[in-house]
Amino acid sequence: MKRTTRNTYIFINLGLAALVPFGLICLARHERTTTPRWAIIQDMDKQPYYKAQRPSKLFADGRAMRPHIPGTLAQQDFIYINQAEARAHPRNWAKDHVILKNKKLYDSILFGQTLVSGHGQWLTQIPIPVTKRFVKRGQTEFNIFCEPCHGYNGKGNGTVNRWDQRLRKLGSPEAGTWVPPSNLLGPGVAYLSDGLIYNVVTNGVASMASYKDQIPVVDRWAIVAYVRALEKSQKVVPAAKLPYLIRTNLKPLPTPGSQ
Repeated sequence: MKRTTRNTYIFINLGLAALVPFGLICLARHERTTTPRWAIIQDMDKQPYYKAQRPSKLFADGRAMRPHIPGTLAQQDFIYINQAEARAHPRNWAKDHVILKNKKLYDSILFGQTLVSGHGQWLTQIPIPVTKRFVKRGQTEFNIFCEPCHGYNGKGNGTVNRWDQRLRKLGSPEAGTWVPPSNLLGPGVAYLSDGLIYNVVTNGVASMASYKDQIPVVDRWAIVAYVRALEKSQKVVPAAKLPYLIRTNLKPLPTPGSQ
């Protein structure tokens, strides 16, 4: 009797063990992957590779990381992800990518310039379709990278600037040689072309640092769009031209002497 019971447990355990491969197969079928599940021919999937900043005896300069070849463009350089559209239309490649079909368009978006009579000229308009989501994306990026100095309203009184002013009032030597940021709503910035503002974000100017390594190309243009939106927000608009919902909720200003 005991032997029969023991054999029963053995068969049950073997049966359960036999179900494990099927369970793994079912689990694998519900996992997302960008590579084939079964790669009979490995091709270049598994190969030795160098880590960043490592030396290599294969190249004459001894560097494993190869610099860009002058006068050439990588294929991926002609495609930039529009983060605003990517969030609004997930998995829609056509909407969330900006394709640069030729070198002229590449130069205009990447450098903010166009070639006129052999000379570079700053673009006067943003070369990417400006939508509400695009401007919203610019607001998000502006609040992350630009607000600390320029402030949420763009007038130059951001967190860092206010802290420096406080240190100066206290006579602290830590105030250093801080230069107050520009008022982005002033006439000086309004006079600048869109391409030149994009160039300032990309390469910096005076004491402002470059943001080309922190902010993707399309997002830099989105910031330009948001700066223009901030400028337009300062203009006086007649009540009759406001949207109906805003116009009907306006409260009359108090008359002099009523308070």
